[in-house]
Amino acid sequence: MTTKVHLAVEQGQKPLSLIITAGQRGDSPQFQAVLKQIRVPRLGPGRPRNRPDKVRADKAYGSRA
Repeated sequence: MTTKVHLAVEQGQKPLSLIITAGQRGDSPQFQAVLKQIRVPRLGPGRPRNRPDKVRADKAYGSRA
């Protein structure tokens, strides 16, 4: 039995989102789930930001979606 850790971090290596899946699960479908969990608090009032400015990912996460 194996597991995979799908992690989104900011440039300062602060974790923003974490998903743990079974080792045999595909990487690409988890990419959208990881991005959906990101919440960056705003300095002022308003809802947290959930769309990153830039994304870098391993080629295992490549897909048209």
